[in-house]
Amino acid sequence: VFTENLAYDLTIHSFLSAVRSYPELEFIVQKNEETSPLWSGLLKAKDMPENMVFLHDESKGTGKEVAEGWPTDPTFVATSKKIVGFAGGIKPSNVKSVVQDTLEASSKSGAREFWIDMESGVRTTLINHDKGCTETKDDVFDLAKCYNVIDIVCELGLMEHPTELR
Repeated sequence: VFTENLAYDLTIHSFLSAVRSYPELEFIVQKNEETSPLWSGLLKAKDMPENMVFLHDESKGTGKEVAEGWPTDPTFVATSKKIVGFAGGIKPSNVKSVVQDTLEASSKSGAREFWIDMESGVRTTLINHDKGCTETKDDVFDLAKCYNVIDIVCELGLMEHPTELR
């Protein structure tokens, strides 16, 4: 991914202008090594837009779990909303410990709220065979895994279980 131009002042200014032009939308800035030019430039800006939040995600959708603990840097809880996101290898089998750890990390960073982002952890690979014995694989979004995550988060007492999902 070519991210070199993300550090240019004009790029930062244009991005912030777009964010400010749509206050009804939430803009999520993925914070990882690749996007460093963008987020480091944004952090230098004055008056961070309220509709922009950071997502800590070194995994970049690959399902790689966080090895060294979740970030607690208060710099990324940049608006008065005090919200931050976490991603990286989160799936139903580890979501309970991840939520407990990210709850602690967000508290240490000064966040009042946090969310978790899952990509590969809530997907399933289906293997199909046609009549010619050709194997194909389909990567599908798995609602059963999502429901499992909802159940676990509700068991932790962080939210009421949606009645329509019982």
